Amino acid sequence: MKAVHFGAGNIGRGLIGQVLHNNDFEICFVDTFYPIVEQLNQDNGYWVEYINKNRTTVFIDQIHAICINDLQQLIKEIQTADLITTSVGVNNLEKIAPAMTEALKKRFEQNVKPINILANENVINASTLLKRAVYQELDKISRQLFDTYVSFVDTSIDRQALSKEETAKSIAVVEPYYEWIINKSQWHPNVDFELKDVTYVSEMEPYIERKLFIVNAAHAAFAYLGALFDCQTIQEVMEIPDILNIVRGFLTENQEYFVKKYQINQQELERFIENTLMRQGNPQLEDSIERVGRSPLRKLSTDDRLVGPVKKLANLGISHVNGVKVIAAAYLYSNPKDEEALALQQLLREQSALSVISNVSGLEGTLLEEVEAMYEQIKKNKELIFQGGGNA
Repeated sequence: MKAVHFGAGNIGRGLIGQVLHNNDFEICFVDTFYPIVEQLNQDNGYWVEYINKNRTTVFIDQIHAICINDLQQLIKEIQTADLITTSVGVNNLEKIAPAMTEALKKRFEQNVKPINILANENVINASTLLKRAVYQELDKISRQLFDTYVSFVDTSIDRQALSKEETAKSIAVVEPYYEWIINKSQWHPNVDFELKDVTYVSEMEPYIERKLFIVNAAHAAFAYLGALFDCQTIQEVMEIPDILNIVRGFLTENQEYFVKKYQINQQELERFIENTLMRQGNPQLEDSIERVGRSPLRKLSTDDRLVGPVKKLANLGISHVNGVKVIAAAYLYSNPKDEEALALQQLLREQSALSVISNVSGLEGTLLEEVEAMYEQIKKNKELIFQGGGNA
């Protein structure tokens, strides 16, 4: 079988590509970065290195790649594809939609075999977002055709995936653990294969929110708190007990949301949180704050990893003091190499903090006042973030 995967980055090669390879797929990677396209074609594959004691490596073969602007070749690849997947970053879904749509329209002129499309991004219901972008490119008749033959299947993914350069080659560097959860109810009924080594579920929301509000939330929290105290890596931040205490408290607060809404076993959630912290603190990792903290405007948006769970807790009347601290720290994030960080700090220079927090995070009322007050406090004296709260 054959898959076309958009995005040859760390997750694309280090998770999606590896799992598809283990399912005996030939994979065509589609990317905008010519050097990685050239590397994959020269080597007919790529290396994955595990972050473990022995630094085990595995070679992923049956690989080729094309640039996304080569529309004619993309049409040929999608014509014979059995599966389409993405890991391009949520902000890039709209950018790949036109080329993907055109290739699918050409496919259905000759081949009306149904196909599943799985967008694997750190956002709730990424495939649904991609579907919306694709359908904006279609007329009414084409939409009816796509309704019949294309299923956009929501997923949740989890694996720490980095990369390194060695002998002028990009190597995917990953932890052994991974999770790829797929919405079984959205899988096209006329596609007669399923992937192995993944988890199919009928209800995605608890898993997507667990990934976003615990795994991604913890990572972002360490990044923004670490940046506040001039740390360089997530692992360095996690060695500071007072910061670890805030993040653990943040996750303990978020845990209560899952218990309340989904009746998930509390001990099961506690184990998941401890496993998350252990993975993120892996001493063999050097995960930069600059990488994890990038795009703060997106991560501070109303339904994302930081604000989303705190809003839900506030609405339920559940304690969220540590979440307020994390959000406030994120508003102080500054990085001259990050366009969103620059834009955020520019907004805060031009407008009141209350206005910026309201507009960026969609907060109002008491919660807005809590975040703004904490922001103003730690802006004057960052040590004040350690007062109150902590791990209950």
